[in-house]
Amino acid sequence: MSNKTQIYQLCPHNCYLMQSYLIKTPNNKLVMIDGGHNYYMKKAYLQHAIRAILGLKDGDYFEIDAWFFSHGHVDHYGEFTMIMKEYSENSNYKVKNFYFDFPDFEKSDFDKSDYNLEFLGTFKDSLNTYAKVNGIKVDGDYYDFLNGKVINKQAVKKGLTIEVDGVLFDVLQTWDECDEQVNANSLVIRVSESNKKTKTCLFLNDASVNSGNRLLNTYGNKLKSDIVQMAHHGQAGVDKNVYDAVGAKIRLWPTTFWLWSDHEIWRVDEVRSWLGIKENDYTDGDILACCYDAYPENPTSVEDWKTCVQKMKIEL
Repeated sequence: MSNKTQIYQLCPHNCYLMQSYLIKTPNNKLVMIDGGHNYYMKKAYLQHAIRAILGLKDGDYFEIDAWFFSHGHVDHYGEFTMIMKEYSENSNYKVKNFYFDFPDFEKSDFDKSDYNLEFLGTFKDSLNTYAKVNGIKVDGDYYDFLNGKVINKQAVKKGLTIEVDGVLFDVLQTWDECDEQVNANSLVIRVSESNKKTKTCLFLNDASVNSGNRLLNTYGNKLKSDIVQMAHHGQAGVDKNVYDAVGAKIRLWPTTFWLWSDHEIWRVDEVRSWLGIKENDYTDGDILACCYDAYPENPTSVEDWKTCVQKMKIEL
């Protein structure tokens, strides 16, 4: 068993535009940040990847200590809704805590093309399914009970840290009334270990230029981290000034092959230019979800994930 905290940038295929991170502590405690999206398959795959990481067999029991959802876009929570479609008393896994802070989209000023209430409804239904299966009784929707219960502006302002097995999850930012889009609502989370002797990893999720500037105005050079997750899949996210302040030597890119290789529609070329990266000349510090050596041939097979999931790992 590794005595280091491990971060897995999970991806079942190099053309899936999604974000899904699993953090495994030295004592095999698990924390999820987002849950990806399931575009092409009719069955969920995430539970199979997790069992492969833990060295378990299909159907073996596991627990997720904390699950963060960064913001209200389906490519960040869609796979969770898929596993909940299959969830029952026999599924043999549990989530101890859910953390998210979403605004009221129906009352917001966001352009209606920037969010999807139907998708959000499936997320709410999924949380209700989880509560029902586990005998959790609340008045109304479990989503409303959880939303902002722990993460909110007041808690973040005071300095919100959630600790799991000596691994710290510092929530640096949540949504604000001035946010111009749903991406700007993204939680920003920094992961470190309590002994402060290991690397730090900053998850920007889908933070936008505006929310990136808000982050920079609040923390300045205190944003410095060893590892950074590239905002909005590596394009059209935070501006260069944020990456300069972070100064990370290792960069996590939750991006697809078609986005990474595009030179006309998306802004990944611009972001690469800030970092001095050419499309086919990225460094060992650039961990690309679309450029792994292998992916599971069958993402719903634990054994198939075991053949490739270690290639999706970095350590603090």
